[in-house]
Amino acid sequence: MGKILAVLLIAAFVAGCKKKAPEQIPQPKAEAAAVAAPAAEPAAPAPSQNPLTAPGNYLKTTVGQVQKAKAAAAVYEDAAKNRADALDSSKLGGE
Repeated sequence: MGKILAVLLIAAFVAGCKKKAPEQIPQPKAEAAAVAAPAAEPAAPAPSQNPLTAPGNYLKTTVGQVQKAKAAAAVYEDAAKNRADALDSSKLGGE
């Protein structure tokens, strides 16, 4: 009787250790609007993921941006000057 009980316990243990099948998780479907809309063209070509081409990719993506950076700096400096003038009490025209 002891041997039968031991065999049954081992069988139950082996059955309990059986690997369970992974759950089936439903994947979201692509929305029709996103599929129908055309993709916008990027401002610069996508750089390669090769680390040896990183310096060349940096130059390719930044050379055309110099004028934009200068214009942004001029706008920032003008705004800073206007803020400083607004805080200066001698330029307010009051007494």
